[in-house]
Amino acid sequence: MKLTDKQQDILDELRKIGRENAYRYRGVTPCLHQNDCEKLARGDQACVFGLGGLTYQVGGRLNINPGAVLSAFKALQRKGLVLCEESYPDYQRARYWWPTGLAAELSTELLPAGEVAP
Repeated sequence: MKLTDKQQDILDELRKIGRENAYRYRGVTPCLHQNDCEKLARGDQACVFGLGGLTYQVGGRLNINPGAVLSAFKALQRKGLVLCEESYPDYQRARYWWPTGLAAELSTELLPAGEVAP
């Protein structure tokens, strides 16, 4: 699938944020890390809220205007590459974003073989 350089950078940064968030409490606060691993086992949609990246967070890391990041996220969503938070349907914009397929990738890294999500 063809992506612009900006879209690819934003998607890559979102993947980094998701990975960092999934590993955040490992070895420091095991119960919080276990909660995050349970989200990974349930799949991408379960990971969006809490483990996903925020529009302004991605923009700040890449020095891109949050409005441009939001526009790129919407384009990536139409291509099926990211999911947005849907916990608050009346909220004007999605707050968290998550790369499609990252939960399965991280679950193979963080969960015992018997607990990997399908």
